[in-house]
Amino acid sequence: VEEEGREARLRFMGIENKVDVYLNGERLASHANKQPLVVDVSGRLRSENVLVLHCHADLRPGQGQRSERGSYLGPNPAISSVGVFDKVHLEISEGHRFNEVVADAAINETMTRGTVTVDVLGVSRLAAVTLQVRLLDPDGACVGENSVPLTVGHGEFRGRCAVQIERPSLWWPRGYGDQPLYRVEIALVAQDRVQEIEYRTVGFRRVTMPELLHFVVNGVPVFLRGGDWVTPDLMSDVWDTARVDRLFALAENANFNAFRVWGPAEAPPDAFYEQADARGFLLWQDFTRLPMRADSKSIATCTEKARAQIKRLKHHPSILSWCGCNEAAMWAHEDYNKDFTDHGPWGGLPAAEAVGAVCKELDPARYYQPSSPYFGMNPNDPREGNTHGYTNMWFVPGYDYLNFASEDTRISAPVLHSLERFMAPEDLWPEGYSTLYLHGNRRPFPETWMPYTCAESWKKTGPVEQFYDATDASGLVHRLGMAESLYYQETIQRQRRGRPASEQSDRRCCGGYIVWKYNDSWPQVYSAKVDYFLEPKHVYYALRRAYEPLMLSFDFDGYLYLWTINDTREPVTGTVTIQLYHLEKNEFRKEIVRDVTVAPGQSTVVVQLDKAGIRAFRKEHILFAKLTDNSGQVLARANAFADIERRLTFPEAKLDMQLRQGTLVLTTDKFARCVTLSG
Repeated sequence: VEEEGREARLRFMGIENKVDVYLNGERLASHANKQPLVVDVSGRLRSENVLVLHCHADLRPGQGQRSERGSYLGPNPAISSVGVFDKVHLEISEGHRFNEVVADAAINETMTRGTVTVDVLGVSRLAAVTLQVRLLDPDGACVGENSVPLTVGHGEFRGRCAVQIERPSLWWPRGYGDQPLYRVEIALVAQDRVQEIEYRTVGFRRVTMPELLHFVVNGVPVFLRGGDWVTPDLMSDVWDTARVDRLFALAENANFNAFRVWGPAEAPPDAFYEQADARGFLLWQDFTRLPMRADSKSIATCTEKARAQIKRLKHHPSILSWCGCNEAAMWAHEDYNKDFTDHGPWGGLPAAEAVGAVCKELDPARYYQPSSPYFGMNPNDPREGNTHGYTNMWFVPGYDYLNFASEDTRISAPVLHSLERFMAPEDLWPEGYSTLYLHGNRRPFPETWMPYTCAESWKKTGPVEQFYDATDASGLVHRLGMAESLYYQETIQRQRRGRPASEQSDRRCCGGYIVWKYNDSWPQVYSAKVDYFLEPKHVYYALRRAYEPLMLSFDFDGYLYLWTINDTREPVTGTVTIQLYHLEKNEFRKEIVRDVTVAPGQSTVVVQLDKAGIRAFRKEHILFAKLTDNSGQVLARANAFADIERRLTFPEAKLDMQLRQGTLVLTTDKFARCVTLSG
């Protein structure tokens, strides 16, 4: 350091577990959480300095012992990481600096005027300083600026500055429009010199909620489609840009427009939210690990963290809503309504109530919910509020048409070449193992898989009984993956239809469907849709189809119907062709053609098939449907079996593969079930 006596701070952006900070042999601080740490080192810097961080292992009772339930996120036994996982800055100033910068963007009801508000706290050795704010449009041109003088009292200042813009470009969720982002430049000026500049990225969008958890963005109903985001990699909290880019790209390809940022994991760093802003993902943001105890120290700690998180994130247009904690209300009365008693509304968790008060104070325009799930008797009633999908372990009335799903779990295995990377060869397919489901056999996979899974996963598969028995590891991966895929395919399509075909109303009951969980933090056999090695599982492709913004859906509900579902901003007009195909004779037996128009945000029945000529038919038939526009371009496709898969005999199809102008084209002479490409 050239000038030793100046005002200076060490800013640690990320330290894991307990760390003691020593500068030139003197201990200056101890830290025991992942929040940034700022240490004043004014007057302590020499021309040459030694910084030492003493990291302590986090040895809790039971550390290193295998848990019966395992971990939703990772290894069993649990691991503990320590050390520095983000940048360390040395900041030197002349006595004028920001201690806090909080930005927010809002738009009026007519969406004709946007306002950016900046609140600052800081210190200065002068009697007055100036706060300057400039707003730059997506092309970098200045479209608004303002400055305000701030009075300094006892060395500290606080102030607010607002900038308005007429007719800003609107930020839209993915699939509904573009994501224009504005840059806010926030400068502290003292003695006619810029002392410090901070930047924030904002977007202008208006979110309303005419029905509970049915969101409307910029006047357009938006059906949320996505998954729960968890820590990308438990091996290290160092932010892996390439890994996160890949996860975002895979989510885009699967037609996601939303994530729930799962609370029991740590909130991601700023880079995650910048990506969500730029790519148009809406975020249901949980707070992290609210304490169940009601003591004042615990509540004060969690509200302090919530306050910091809201101030850090509220300017992001991707943030849709806040949520207090995960499943606190659901488990409030022992074991999920175990006593069959209506306890009335949840009495609440003091920490969740305290965090709710902070949200109301700092970010009143956003929806806050104390717990997920919430509302209803249990409170995991699918007809009220939001639900977590436990229909594999409980009978849950009303799940056929729910209000909102923020978590729904089914499990399967990663693809075979991923399993081979972390499972011992003798465990993968033990000698003599059979998938025959005999009396006393509780699990749909070998007992040797148990060290690689968690949380009673064997109870959470899809309908494996509908698929062929497996004779090797590859077949078992297929069976588990296709069963999970079938569950989500049928469930999500039903929720997107939103009502029985016999109902006269055009109201859709469900406002969104978010599956647990999107990504793996560690190699395991559980519920991720993209495994730890960034390989999409079978179910990923089923979700990609079930989440298509414009889709056709067959509905077997006493009678057989075909629906069109339009989750875009524009009305869709086209021609629907439905064909009945005989699997064994390899021929189409019947065809129905209908013109259809479906409004934005609506689902509609195209036809009841028996009234159109497709009545009783043998179950070796397959139904096909396609929607084409006036030019003949295919906008959507669907197919449906009339029987479960294990009762169908698929023909030996011959595949042909060609590369045509950079496109891989697959054709087949007969119906081909589940074509897999690997490389």
